[in-house]
Amino acid sequence: MRKIFLMLAFVMMLMSSASAATIETAHFNGNEKLIYPVVSTGDAAIDQKINRKIKEELMSFIKGIHYDAQYYDRKVLDARTSYEVGSNQAGNTVILSIVMTESKYIEGAAHPATWQRVLNFNTSSGNRMGLHYLTEVGEGLREGYLLERLEQKLREKIEREGIYLFEDALPLKQLPENFYWDENLHVHFIFQHYEIAPYAAGIIDVDIDA
Repeated sequence: MRKIFLMLAFVMMLMSSASAATIETAHFNGNEKLIYPVVSTGDAAIDQKINRKIKEELMSFIKGIHYDAQYYDRKVLDARTSYEVGSNQAGNTVILSIVMTESKYIEGAAHPATWQRVLNFNTSSGNRMGLHYLTEVGEGLREGYLLERLEQKLREKIEREGIYLFEDALPLKQLPENFYWDENLHVHFIFQHYEIAPYAAGIIDVDIDA
């Protein structure tokens, strides 16, 4: 089956011939546990646009920690972030996918609360790339088709890995909020803890082009 990404190829080909972005790691206020990527594309205006959005995501996490600590009146025992670069393709694709993992552990909690947020960027413009890039760009794909494809691959994954899902998890009702492109330009969707399975199942990453 042709990769879902291929529908983007012609449109992206017209957008840029830039080189891949450079990624460096920074620490928030010197805290070694709170790290985030700093992106350099060679264009200062685009860099500012992308890095501002990354910093906004980080600050949203940090503000949430302070709010929870005050609301529940409990100490924050641990808070940390990390990130991985899924795709850093340029030239004909100009896609940068950054998967940020955010985790906090509040006093009295049974376990840390951990989730993944994805930031997809067009590095020729600095714009975020949302679900519409899959459903509208190029030939386009029906959202219903993506949902069917995701469910098929999810079923294969849970059978292969022995993952237990909640009884009402299937059939899927909607696409997850977070998706990214990997280095092979496969599209992945991410299910957070408790979204479709118990905490022990972890964060579930499904490659719909596998």
